Amino acid sequence: MNWLATLNESQFKAVVHPGGPLFVVAGAGTGKTRTLTSRIAYLIMQGANPKHILAVTFTNKAAREMKERVINMTGPHAMSVWLYTFHAFGLQILRRHIGELPYGYRPSFNVIDEDDGKKIIQDCIKGLGYDVKMFSIKLLKNLFSLYKSRRLEKFERTDEERIYQKYQSYLRENQLLDFDDLLIYTLELLEEHANVRDHYQTYFEHILVDEFQDTDAIQYKILKILGMQHKNVFIVGDPDQSIYGFRGANYENARHFAKDFGPEQVILDQNYRSTNQILKAANQLIAYNMNRPAAKNLESDLGIGEAPIVHHAQNDIRETFFVVNEIQRLRQLGYQYDDVAVLYRNNALSRLFEEAMIKEGIPYIIYGGISFYERREIKDALAYVRTILNPDLDFYLKRIVNVPKRSIGNVSIQKIEQRAKELGVSMFQAIEYTDLTPAAKKSLIEFKELILSMNKEFNDMVELSQIMPYLMAKTGYIDMLRAEGDEINDDRIANLKELQNVFARGDTYYEGSFIERLTQQLDQIALYSDQDQDVEDFNHVKLSTYHQVKGLEFKVVFMVVMEENIFPSDRSLMNPNEMEEERRIAYVGITRAQEKLYMSYADQRMVYGSMRYSYPSRFVQESRVKVDQPKSLYENSQVSHLLKAGDKVEHNAFGLGVVIRIDDDIATIAFAMPHGIKKILESHPALRKQRK
Repeated sequence: MNWLATLNESQFKAVVHPGGPLFVVAGAGTGKTRTLTSRIAYLIMQGANPKHILAVTFTNKAAREMKERVINMTGPHAMSVWLYTFHAFGLQILRRHIGELPYGYRPSFNVIDEDDGKKIIQDCIKGLGYDVKMFSIKLLKNLFSLYKSRRLEKFERTDEERIYQKYQSYLRENQLLDFDDLLIYTLELLEEHANVRDHYQTYFEHILVDEFQDTDAIQYKILKILGMQHKNVFIVGDPDQSIYGFRGANYENARHFAKDFGPEQVILDQNYRSTNQILKAANQLIAYNMNRPAAKNLESDLGIGEAPIVHHAQNDIRETFFVVNEIQRLRQLGYQYDDVAVLYRNNALSRLFEEAMIKEGIPYIIYGGISFYERREIKDALAYVRTILNPDLDFYLKRIVNVPKRSIGNVSIQKIEQRAKELGVSMFQAIEYTDLTPAAKKSLIEFKELILSMNKEFNDMVELSQIMPYLMAKTGYIDMLRAEGDEINDDRIANLKELQNVFARGDTYYEGSFIERLTQQLDQIALYSDQDQDVEDFNHVKLSTYHQVKGLEFKVVFMVVMEENIFPSDRSLMNPNEMEEERRIAYVGITRAQEKLYMSYADQRMVYGSMRYSYPSRFVQESRVKVDQPKSLYENSQVSHLLKAGDKVEHNAFGLGVVIRIDDDIATIAFAMPHGIKKILESHPALRKQRK
């Protein structure tokens, strides 16, 4: 067991724990997975039978990697360790015992996914004689999940309850389980069937849990039942990194474990990731949380390191200047693009940073997500705009003709497409000449009238900032997202509001009539959308939310848009528990950084189409990082975006020009005739400084 010699004192103490309950409080970057796998290997080497060891974690990837590590440490007999995700463990139990439940299930049942579940719900609605259009299938699926997992006491409406009952009956009649059932039925077996409970309480001699802070109420009840007899329960987690409350993770489980099991505690606080000035900022920040079941103070042997930097920008555009120019400066110092992560609180905040990186030619990927202009809701909105401008564009019409749903099915669309080909006209023109069902024909005529009326309204508009509020209200798109009512759709609504900012800035960037400015704006967006983004995770800056990078590490981390009402979010301001979770999210962000940490905020930010004054996040002050003065980091460095008199520039629409003077953020530029002298915001995305 020479691998024992590689453990530090706290890790070693946890791994060789003589038995009984143990809570390993494993801080960020302290080697928790190594400790857990070493514990399993140690138990096996001490004579424990691998098939009587149960270890649970949260992802299939983590389970697979942990099992591989244990096998490498102890040999192939470790294959029989029960090392699963919670859902996979439930599946194993149900395959053996589901017949004991009073629902008529056989061991050969099938497990359905989200989309299967939604299709079944849709069929149940029809079977009850309800109008499918009166319900959000996604919302119902979420409600059913909440009800099953006991986070919802009852349904508000009787029709919802009837659909739920029919859904459950359908699953049972057709030998189907959804993901919630895998845990709920496992718990039911353990709670209500003494023979099953007694068997597994004695069968599993050791239980280990990874990422304990992410467990929900049902998962904890399962663990409590399985471990209550022998109490050889070894949990590893960090309450300070509990950031999945919106998914059902129960922060209080750490206290429940302490009360139910009375465990010993080992704290892993030697960090192997970050330098100490970064860890000091993290420690100072998280100390403001009052509800901490196990406090700790992270330290490392990696030296004092560089002090984190807080950058105070004058506006949101200048914040992006700072980030992209600092990335370029770091490149000159030897850092690679894939050493860098730019982290933000929600996906809608990525757009300005994407645009700045595209303009500077910095390769990037959206980690765990997709580019702003590739998101479904953004594509839908832009397809509407393009269809309104030119209804004869079949490609865009097909995308939005049934979004929101208008009872226009694929068969009707195919018929129109065929008829348009026969007549040699656009699909829009062929609507009235296509043989369709009365309902489909009526819906399509109404859609055509909607587009024509919006086209007329566009011709009367003056400002690009008018587009999004009008579009969303007239089409019912926002109402559709609100009706579906989940967290993902909150993000989608925020993204559409960010698109409002794009058009509002277009009023400053572009000249000409409303239609001319809108056309230039759409062309510019098309340039962004058509960038050939390399999907491989190789030498690209990572743009990501904090939730997507939990567990990862980067040499350089930028925590951007650190502003009150954004981070912490406005939702958390009146709720102390939510505020503490927001602070834990910031803590996760800080502890991703290995060598360099930047926080940035702006005095002014375009929010929902209008410029607002912003205030720095309380998390900046609480981490006690020194704030620089605006522009101070630009001194003695070449800032590629900012222009000066005499610079040669190129504009997408006006061609080559020379900067005459700069007044604040406005550049006066002389272009060739017929364009002449133009005043343009120097951060204009269509404006590029010619490289020497």
